[in-house]
Amino acid sequence: MEDSWHQLQPKTGFLVRLADRLTDQSWQTLTQLYQPIIGPSAAGLYSALFWLPERASYKRHATILGLLGMDLAHFYQARLRLEATGLLVTTYKTRDELTSFTYELHAPLLPADFFKDDLLSVQLLGVVGEELYRTLVTQTTFKPLPANDERDITKNFLDVFHVDGQELSRLPAAITATRESLPTSSAAPAILPTQDEDFDFKLLGEILEHSFIDTQALRGQRQLLLTEHATYGLDEVTMARYVGEATDLATNQFNAEQFKRIIAQHFGQQHRGAPATTGTSTASTGQPASQASRVNSAEQALLQVASKTAPAVFLQAIKQKSGGYVTDGEQRIVRDLVSRQLFPESVLNLMIYHVLVDEDRPTLNKNLLDTIANDWSRSKITTPQLAIQKIRERQQAARKPRQSRSRQSTVKETLPDWAKKPVANEETATAKLTPEQQTQLQARIAKLKDRNAQGKEE
Repeated sequence: MEDSWHQLQPKTGFLVRLADRLTDQSWQTLTQLYQPIIGPSAAGLYSALFWLPERASYKRHATILGLLGMDLAHFYQARLRLEATGLLVTTYKTRDELTSFTYELHAPLLPADFFKDDLLSVQLLGVVGEELYRTLVTQTTFKPLPANDERDITKNFLDVFHVDGQELSRLPAAITATRESLPTSSAAPAILPTQDEDFDFKLLGEILEHSFIDTQALRGQRQLLLTEHATYGLDEVTMARYVGEATDLATNQFNAEQFKRIIAQHFGQQHRGAPATTGTSTASTGQPASQASRVNSAEQALLQVASKTAPAVFLQAIKQKSGGYVTDGEQRIVRDLVSRQLFPESVLNLMIYHVLVDEDRPTLNKNLLDTIANDWSRSKITTPQLAIQKIRERQQAARKPRQSRSRQSTVKETLPDWAKKPVANEETATAKLTPEQQTQLQARIAKLKDRNAQGKEE
């Protein structure tokens, strides 16, 4: 169909569907944030379509035009603005040479999501100006804080109810069967697409669904969740509990920075004073050159531990063996290495072991780890076995004695060819002068001799 309002007729039929549930917050956002962009006509059209009596049954466009007091041209322009901002999806069908439209209304974005959208936020700023824009951001995303003498003791679902991850992984047939018949556009519990990874995002979504947390808010946090899972070895139930603690249940806003802080704090509290169980200090990667071609039993034990332990837990075990503790900075360093996805966790564990045990350093140093990581990345170290071999080569190179200065060959300085030629005598030099120049030279020499003689007499 040609994209023009001329294709519309007052007698053309339409019906209205709702894609989302609208709340008081939705109408406030429509008025404060969307209306400056789309204009009052488009906002009025959205409201009229929503409140239209028996909207699910077909009506003629003449009905909505009469309610709004506008013609088809202005109706079409208002419809385009709703479509452009994601508030309306328009479809049509033709049957028996009769065309009908379906107008599907979508709820406005939450204020925080609206301001994160580049197109919407830039357009609003251009309409209302910077001062009013900042005011709208403050007012619409304002989070009331408890008074100074109040403490927030609100519990989430996992704090009150016990959730067994094994039970959730084997849901009853009645639940799974009915979910298959649900619309595919349902937001819960599919937080993120599930791939061939050891972390089950579907299970996490199911747990969070029972916690009344908006899983849509986590759709852009896939990499963060994977990084924290890989760094600390968190299972789905534990991850859901931390997500709940970092989510404001009043606004369903997930705070990524608070999420990382909560995990780091819980990790420190859980492992403070706990006995080390991995036994990572019993292995040594340094071996004589004759044994460089095989992995001994100590290294084999180290490889097994490194392959089964999350980097933060592995680091904690090494620190506890030596009587130390994991600092906040070391947690950030390990998290950063994991997030880069340059190496498997087992290789990162051997890198940590090499720095703390082989190099006997008390803490992880970011610059040193970056240097090793660059070297290993360039050398294509992708398995813990290759990491062991790389560490051996480094240690063997360090054991080789450096050539001392006394054993180095001395450098003999030789004169250039022009300096080796003997100095020509006066006869050879004067032989190249003309007879007149030789006479002048002899006269000057005689005068110099007379002056020397007179000086001696005096």
